[in-house]
Amino acid sequence: MDILIIDRDETERTGMEWFIRSNQLPFEHILHARNIKQANMLLSKGKPHVVILELELLSPTNFAAFAMNIRRYSKSLITTTAEPVFERASQAIELQSKSLLVKPLNLTLLKKALTNATKIEHSSQSMEYISRSHEIYHSLFLKTSLSDPVQPIFLLMEPEKQAHIQDLFTWLYNNSPSFKIELYPLHNRIVCLAYVRYPYTMENIKFEVSKIMQLWREAFDFNINIAIYKNEKDHIDLHQAYTVTRTVLNMRFYKGFNQVFVVDQVHTFSSFDPFLTSDEQRFWMESLEKGDIESIKDYLYQTFTRPFNNYPEPEIVRIQLTSVLAQVRRFINNCKLSKIEVVEEAYHHTFQIILNHPVLYTIVQEFILFCINIIKHAQVQKQKREFNYLERSLLYLEHHFNNVNLRLEDLANHLEISPNYLSHLLSMENKPFKKIVNEFRINSAKKLLLHTNETIYNISNSVGFKDQNYFSRVFKQFNNTSPKEYRRSHQTQPRTKAQAPVQQRSDWNESTEIKESR
Repeated sequence: MDILIIDRDETERTGMEWFIRSNQLPFEHILHARNIKQANMLLSKGKPHVVILELELLSPTNFAAFAMNIRRYSKSLITTTAEPVFERASQAIELQSKSLLVKPLNLTLLKKALTNATKIEHSSQSMEYISRSHEIYHSLFLKTSLSDPVQPIFLLMEPEKQAHIQDLFTWLYNNSPSFKIELYPLHNRIVCLAYVRYPYTMENIKFEVSKIMQLWREAFDFNINIAIYKNEKDHIDLHQAYTVTRTVLNMRFYKGFNQVFVVDQVHTFSSFDPFLTSDEQRFWMESLEKGDIESIKDYLYQTFTRPFNNYPEPEIVRIQLTSVLAQVRRFINNCKLSKIEVVEEAYHHTFQIILNHPVLYTIVQEFILFCINIIKHAQVQKQKREFNYLERSLLYLEHHFNNVNLRLEDLANHLEISPNYLSHLLSMENKPFKKIVNEFRINSAKKLLLHTNETIYNISNSVGFKDQNYFSRVFKQFNNTSPKEYRRSHQTQPRTKAQAPVQQRSDWNESTEIKESR
C-alpha cells in the first residue's frame, strides 16, 4: 500500500513522512508532490491507495482533472488546509475526502484519519459482495429486476483475446473511470454496471468509454470492444441488456476492435445459402489453374469485404469460406500438393483461422496469402510434371465438352504434355479421350431433353455434336434408347427454354469411377 503527500511545503511533507514511519503505519512507499501537475503524474503511475492533499494547491483550471484522477487512481483522500472556510470544506466534499484537517495538524487526528483510510472491513464487504454478485449474475440470465434505487448504465466489454479477461478485469478494477462501477467477469466478456451521480447524456458515456479503450490500449497494446445498452425506461432489465449487447458485439466480425456500440434492441443478422454455385466452383478451379490471383482477390473482396446493407450471420459467412476452401483443397489434391508438409500445415492453419479468428478482414487477407502460396507450389509441381493428369483432364473437359472442334491435342496443350503421352495415360485408366467427352456430352443432353423444349437437332449441336445422326447413335450406346424415346419415357418436369449446357462433375462421377493417374 502506497501513500502520496501533496503539499507546497517540503518541511510539511517530510514531517508527515516521519510521522507515518514512526507510527509504523502500513505504507510501503511514501511519494511526494509539490504541485498538482506532479501529483497527477504520480497518481497515474503510482496509483497510491491514500492521498494527503493541501487544498490551497487547487485552482479552477486544475480542479476537474485532479478530481478525475483521484477518483480513478486512488482509494482514499485526506485533505488539509490552513484556511478553515466554507470554500475549502466545499472542495473537500466535492472530492469525497474522508477527512479534512486544519493546519497546524493535530497529530492525533492525522493518525486517526490515516488509520481509518487503511481499514478494510473484510467480513462485511465479502458477504455484501457475494450477495450482490448472486443478484447480478442471476439477473443476467433470468428475467428478474434489480433492487437498486438508482438504475445503472449497462456496459459489456470484450477484449481482443479471451486470455486477456483477467488482465482487463484487474486493470478496470484499478483504473475505474470518473463514475462508480461494478465489474462482473464472464467467460470471455466483462459486465460493467456504471453508476453516474451527475446528469449525463449518452455522448458523455461514450466519451468516458472511449477514454477507457484508449488507456487500455496504451497499457497493454491490445484492443477491446464495448457495447452500451441504451435504456429508455425507468428501470433496467439486465437480461435484456445482456442479450442485446452480447449480440451486437458479434459485429466485431465486420468492424474489428476498438469499437463502441450503442444499442437499444437486439441486432438482427441476415441469412443466406453459404454453399458455392456450380459457376463459382468453376471460377475457383479455373482461377487456381491459371494462377490468376487478381481474380481471386477481386472475388474475395467483393464477396466478403464489400459494404453490407444487412450484415449476414457471421457463422454462415464462415461456412461460405469453408466452401471456398474446399475448392482450394480440390486443387491441392489435383496438383498432388497434399503430400507436401508445409502445404498441409498451411491448409490446416487457414482452416482454423476461418473457424476461429474474430475479424473477417483478417481472415480474407490470410486466405489470399494462402492461395498465393498454393499457386506457387502448383507451379513447381507443374515444372516437375507431378500432376493428377486424369483429374485435370476431367476438369478441362467438364468446361469445354460442348466445343464441336474439341481435340485431344487441345487437352494435351492445356496440360503441356504430348498428345501421345496423354492418350497413353488415359488408356491406362481405361478412360479414352473420346469416351470421356461423349459421356459429358450425353449427360448434358439428357438434362436438356428432360427440362427444355429444344429440338433434338439443337440439343445435339449445343452439347458438341456436329451431326444429329451421330449424336443419336452415341446416345443409344450409352442409354439403350434413342433421344426421342428417352424424352418421352422420362419427362416429368415442365420444360423451359434451353440454356448453355453446364455439366456437373457429380453426374460424370455417378457413372464413372475416377482413379488417380499414375
